[in-house]
Amino acid sequence: MNKSSSAQALQEAAEWLVRLEGDVGAAERNAFRVWLAADPEHMKAIERLQSSLTALRDVPDEPAQAVLDQMARRRVRRQPIKALALVALLLLPLGVALQQFPPSYLLADIHTSSAQRSTLPLDDGSRISLDGSSAVDLQFDGQGRTVRLVQGEIRLEVAKDATRPFRVLTGYGSVHAHSGRFFVEQLPDASHVAVIESTAEVDSAGKRVMVEAGQALRFDAAGPGVAQRIDAAELEQAWERHQLLVRDQSLDQVLEQLARNHHGYLLFDARALQLLRVTGVLPADDSQRALRVLARSLPIKIEHYSPWVTRVSLEQP
Repeated sequence: MNKSSSAQALQEAAEWLVRLEGDVGAAERNAFRVWLAADPEHMKAIERLQSSLTALRDVPDEPAQAVLDQMARRRVRRQPIKALALVALLLLPLGVALQQFPPSYLLADIHTSSAQRSTLPLDDGSRISLDGSSAVDLQFDGQGRTVRLVQGEIRLEVAKDATRPFRVLTGYGSVHAHSGRFFVEQLPDASHVAVIESTAEVDSAGKRVMVEAGQALRFDAAGPGVAQRIDAAELEQAWERHQLLVRDQSLDQVLEQLARNHHGYLLFDARALQLLRVTGVLPADDSQRALRVLARSLPIKIEHYSPWVTRVSLEQP
């Protein structure tokens, strides 16, 4: 497992320890067992958090510890689970920084920091705009024009060049165009393109799909999805106003987008929140205000563990 996935396991472990504080039901315990069994790194992450705080005083078994005793079939030191998790969260910033801004981001040709927007001209006369926490690599030569989206979201205004196609490479395929305006976004489990002007071709998993102006398309490891109609003018206006335009998106996807302009780490369980749907307009450059707006209309709880760690979770009934 690489450093990024190990950091993810550590973050998930800390969140589980908080979730299992106090009295919990059988379903929650079983879900924790499933998570532990899903990857050997999960048990290692729990043990790493425990060993980092061996000085904590003994307390009676908590639910998470009881499950761990069953799973590991050995006696381990008993520690206050919530205190352990909270301290672990406070120790996360360095690991979080490495995960949010890995070497590929730091070494990229162009990158932006959190809450920073940047618009730059390219060598061919095109223009590129980067959202916060975004990064790209550039390769322009006599044969073609290539932008590799390392992370985040970009808006492109492509100068017309019939002899040199323009393409954007993402983790799940590529977007090809000779001219026009479009957005490309890299999410953890998919890529997304929204075409404002002209057309673009998406090549993903061996399949090619044309995306017309006023359409958006999501593509992932399985290939392109189905193109959806969008209001191109509204989308561009929202970008210019630093707003996040959301149309029936899952909450975990919305939080991923807000995290790009969030100061610190935004911690959440994507699987637990993916069934909540969101529609509306949120401030893209003020994540705390956006979270308060979401909390007023959704059954979620916002907790701040430190100035740099914010946790979003389902509100318990």
